[in-house]
Amino acid sequence: MHMEKHTITRDGDRPIVFTGERIGAGSTHSNQGGNEFRYTDVYIYRTKGGKYVADVQHITRWQGERSTSKAAALNTPAEVVEWLKDDNDGALGRASQEACEEAAKNDSEFGKAFVEEVE
Repeated sequence: MHMEKHTITRDGDRPIVFTGERIGAGSTHSNQGGNEFRYTDVYIYRTKGGKYVADVQHITRWQGERSTSKAAALNTPAEVVEWLKDDNDGALGRASQEACEEAAKNDSEFGKAFVEEVE
């Protein structure tokens, strides 16, 4: 595991500072169409202490609009998934889905919480 010190800024709240690694990322950005100027980036981190940080960046490049940033430090992968769903009216958005899928591949605990296993 490659641990780095991270500082995640948040609108209207204190920054989150931690040592950890990014385990998942997703984006709705494309270099054409409407997603060129407005898009969402989602990052999921695992901290040195075993917690998780979810970071959602709503980016705009339109003049007069402002990008927004929110993040949360959470205890479990299940809390990360629920927090990301709450950010998108109860369902994972495309960027969150991509970030969770990557995190599930890179972190076995995240994988257990993200995948619904049926027998």
